[in-house]
Amino acid sequence: SGCTVIVMLTPLVEDGVKQCDRYWPDEGSSLYHVYEVLVSEHIWCEDFLVRTFYLKNLQTQETRTLTQFHFLSWPAEGTPASTRPLLDFRRKVNKCYRGRSCPIIV
Repeated sequence: SGCTVIVMLTPLVEDGVKQCDRYWPDEGSSLYHVYEVLVSEHIWCEDFLVRTFYLKNLQTQETRTLTQFHFLSWPAEGTPASTRPLLDFRRKVNKCYRGRSCPIIV
């Protein structure tokens, strides 16, 4: 669908329970079927980080860049004490997504 933005709202593990699979390399690059994926991680603040995925289809040589926004401070139980971190997160996502017509994957 031409996605360029991914929003992740859960940690990989919460209270010792796996919440989701890690679908990107730990560092550097990895091969997933015919796709080479290179990742770089940028920590914006304690509440969220931004990863950039560079994908290359090794059969067609097509490349694409995706941006993943990973919200880190949602508590295991309940809701955040303040709306500020979530609103800041949303602003960053909107700024990256502005002008695009493809879906955001959440």
